[in-house]
Amino acid sequence: MSHKQKLINAYQSMVEERVDAGFEGSLLTLMFKDLKGSEAACKARMENEVERIYATLLTRFLKDQSKVPIDEWPFFMGCVDWPVHKKVKKAIHGIANNDGMHFGGIYMVPPKTRTAMNLEDVVERAMPQIMRSGLLTNIHVKPIRDTPRKAAGYVLKSFDRLRIGSDEILILPRHHSEMSKKGA
Repeated sequence: MSHKQKLINAYQSMVEERVDAGFEGSLLTLMFKDLKGSEAACKARMENEVERIYATLLTRFLKDQSKVPIDEWPFFMGCVDWPVHKKVKKAIHGIANNDGMHFGGIYMVPPKTRTAMNLEDVVERAMPQIMRSGLLTNIHVKPIRDTPRKAAGYVLKSFDRLRIGSDEILILPRHHSEMSKKGA
């Protein structure tokens, strides 16, 4: 088995372990307005925006993060992605922006949170805060019902196709040792 496949399997196992622990997973697709700059600069802006949205949603699920072990926080795994040409093309608002580059991921809500709402409802209620930066055109949430392993593989398809490197896979929350003094 290749190193790439071992890494994909490890990420898929991370998702499966959380499902087994009672986390509820959803696929997130974040579509961006046309961003200026190089591909690397666009990727960095997208990643920063995803981190901001994760932090916004975190406060909806956990009241006081300092009292909750980090492994009980919502979990996010994602990366930039590009559309795959299929036989039937479906128009998605914003897909032409950034040469189709967007951000896809899995957001997993832990079993114990401060709200009984699912991620779709929380995102809908938080939409004014989520859209505040003006960078997004759309955010789509789709619950993962049956195949978390397949969903994790889908999210990592840009890595599997060698379009991005393993260092471009975003995992949140970060371990405390990875955070800057500013808490980024």
